[in-house]
Parts: sequence; C-alpha cells; structure tokens
Amino acid sequence: MSDVRRSGGRATWDWTTFRRGVTVRPAPSEPETLRLPRPPLLGPDPFPHALSTGPPLLPPLPPERADLLHRARLGEPGAVHRLCARAARPGQRIVRRYLGPAQREITEALLFHACRRAVGALQHTPPEDRTFDFDREVRVGVRRAAAGRALHREVTGGGPGAEETLLAYDVLTSLPSHHADVLWAVCVEGEPPARHSPALLQAALDTLADAYLWRGLRRTGPVEARGSHLSYLTALSHARHDLTAHHATRVRAHLDGCVLCRLLTAEAAAPGSSLPARLRRRGT
Repeated sequence: MSDVRRSGGRATWDWTTFRRGVTVRPAPSEPETLRLPRPPLLGPDPFPHALSTGPPLLPPLPPERADLLHRARLGEPGAVHRLCARAARPGQRIVRRYLGPAQREITEALLFHACRRAVGALQHTPPEDRTFDFDREVRVGVRRAAAGRALHREVTGGGPGAEETLLAYDVLTSLPSHHADVLWAVCVEGEPPARHSPALLQAALDTLADAYLWRGLRRTGPVEARGSHLSYLTALSHARHDLTAHHATRVRAHLDGCVLCRLLTAEAAAPGSSLPARLRRRGT
C-alpha cells in the first residue's frame, strides 16, 4: 500500500504508516478554558503592545535542511518521518516536564498529534515563507497539550486560583507560535532569558499583555476603565502606586472581583508574572 495519497493535486502523508508499531490513543482533551468573546476594534491603541507583530524572518536554511522541508511539504514519506523524528526528541523532554517519564503512552500520543498538526501547517505554508519553523510548531503544540492535560487534573472541581490558571492558560495558548514559544521557555519552563533574542522576548511580553486587553473593551487615552475592565494605563499606575487614594480604592475593589484585570495588573507590574504558580510549577 502506498504511503502517499493525493488530495486536490497535493501529495499528503498517510499517517497510518507512521502509527505502525506504536499504540496511539486519541488526542488527550485539553481543559475547558474561559473563552471570552473578542470585542470589536474601537480605534488605535496608544500603548506599545504588539499583538499583530509578525513572526521574525528566519535565516536561510542549509541546503540539506531546505531539501528535507521541500520533500516533506510534498508529502514524501521518508522526509516526513525524518522531520518528525528530529522534532520529537526535544518534544519528549518537554512532555516530561509536565507529565513525567512514567506516562509513556500519553507522551507518544502527544508527540504524534503535535507532529501531525505541524506537518499540516507546513503543507499549507508557501515554500518561499521564511517565517515558518517546523520544530517551533511541534514544541508549542506539545506544550499546549501536555500542560493542558496536567492542569486539567489540578483545576478540576475549582478551588483557589483555578479560574486565574485557566484564563492564563487560555491567553498563552491563543498567542501566535513565535510569541508563545519564547514565553513557554522563559516564563513557564525557566530558561535563562539570555538564550533568546531580547527584542523577541519583549515583543512576546507585550503581546501577552495585549491579549488580556483584547478580552475587554479597548479605548484610547488615559481612561480609568475600559467598559467594566481596567485600561493598561490604569493597571500600570496602580502597580506603581501613582493613583489618588480615591481612585486606588476603586481599582482595588474592582480587582477583588475581576480575574482578567488581576492578571493584566500582574503583567503591568512585572512582565511575564501573570502565569499562575501552578502553570509555572508544571514546567520546572
């Protein structure tokens, strides 16, 4: 039986062959997260956040690597297998951070589905695109699934901090992979920031704060509240103790009942700190 199928003129990888010799269970379900509606754009934002920052342009690939990606994009079985095997090695180390080495079958399933999604993304990316990173797609996919499975057990039934943990996980997994990758590595898994580009890390932290802002109404100017949520300027002023006593009292009262604004204020006070301890602990 051929390993390559044709669909709309494109050769695609037959994943049944990749499964041989490996018992793969269905993809583990991720925890139910807080999916808040995305509000309409209400005008330009005055704050220096960059949710729309595009992925960085990657340096030209070595000829051997470029040829491997080209053949995998066309669906050549051997190239797909080599590409996935190479990306699976760091993926295994990441899974063990969240699930432990004893859960072997779950690790294999997570890697399999992360690689399958990454190959699908590769085959829908134009060959001339120099921003796509296959290994990065696998890393982010593995982190989302492994951390989601670990957190699902911890937050089941609620409890103190469960809502904040789920919201922070939802925000992190909603980010583009080029931002999410560096935030997982530095803020959750504890890698030294010096291993990553300072500009890329700063853009990722700005995007994280921006993702919280997008979950409420967004207005221009130094307003005290965006609808029922704080603005970034107000959250930053509160973190710096720059508000008047009257306004500070109102902000504290709002923060007592608003998970979203508590996480945004944490980002304003110390970028990268809005990821709850349970999410960060799972990566160390």
